[in-house]
Amino acid sequence: MLRDPRLNKKFLGLVVVGVMLPLLLFYAVSGPHDTPSSERSVKLIHKGHYLSNANNTILFTDQQAPPTTPSQQAVLAEHVRRTCQKQDRRQTTSVKFNPKHYDHILVDDRHKMLYCYVPKVACTNWKRVMLVLSGKVKVNNVLDITAVEVHNRYKDVIPLLSNYPKSEIKYRLDNYYKFMFVREPFERLLSAWRNKFHSNVSSSLYFRKQFGRSILRRFRDSKEIGFAAGGGGKSKTDAELEKVRVRFDEFLQYLVDPVRTEELNEHWAKYHKLCRPCSVQYDFVGKYETIDEDAEHVLRSVLANHMVNFPKRSATYRHNRTASYFGKFYDDVPPSLLRRVFKAYKLDFDMFDYSVPEELQKRFEADDDDVDI
Repeated sequence: MLRDPRLNKKFLGLVVVGVMLPLLLFYAVSGPHDTPSSERSVKLIHKGHYLSNANNTILFTDQQAPPTTPSQQAVLAEHVRRTCQKQDRRQTTSVKFNPKHYDHILVDDRHKMLYCYVPKVACTNWKRVMLVLSGKVKVNNVLDITAVEVHNRYKDVIPLLSNYPKSEIKYRLDNYYKFMFVREPFERLLSAWRNKFHSNVSSSLYFRKQFGRSILRRFRDSKEIGFAAGGGGKSKTDAELEKVRVRFDEFLQYLVDPVRTEELNEHWAKYHKLCRPCSVQYDFVGKYETIDEDAEHVLRSVLANHMVNFPKRSATYRHNRTASYFGKFYDDVPPSLLRRVFKAYKLDFDMFDYSVPEELQKRFEADDDDVDI
């Protein structure tokens, strides 16, 4: 027994602290307390599915699913909006409203989702996914749907936003989760040319007929392909002309030709023309370079990741982008033409945060006389 009264008081004080401290800690963790102001200020991100607070923490409401993590591509969507403001190209749906501007946006009402498809940026796989999510196509694996089946069926199953009445277009733009995917522009143009003019796939025959003849007449020496001296005649037969392959540099010349009057085909049209990101405020802008992670992010955001898996890039894309593969075709392009192409697509480069690929930088800065063409 402690005989000193002062020591007794100190001992009792330590006992009280030892008992009360655990109780206070338990109350702080589990007991009721005020919600911090940052969590009281909640911003609706995807109506009907989940909320996120000012710190981008996902607070799910009507359904429970693992929260998605803000990514670089979510930041990219904000970069797009800032670029639109700098370019003074921002429009609203109430100004110059034109339903045709939304003819590349696919609608999924079941999941409150809008997807702007860009050819040569994994759009076939996204259409596969949306066919499955529609509930009208039953497969064990999305890759069981062939590319031909995708392009033959998607228009009958997945509606285009442009086909809705004006009021319903606006409602979906205001309330649905909107996303798009982009790709390094020079690489996309090369992919389009290889697929539509250089390869022997079934669709290339159409493109050779529709575009190849015109490109050859404009940019190929008439003697080389048997045209009349004036350039307005025909080759011996159309079949023979279609066997003449459009070179990559001729394709690029066509894209920047100042006398071309026809609109660019969707496979090489500019992103900002196809998806109208200055009038549609996309919630997410994904990139082809990070397609696996970004596709998973989108599916989780609309709570569909348990219903379908986006095909892994390695399972569907045979041609990897390497310096030798990229340079093989661009090495034959005059630097001045490269610069003209860059200038023509510059807004896409700026808007989606792309720069000239490393493989092209030296040629890009050279003079035509300084390189072998």
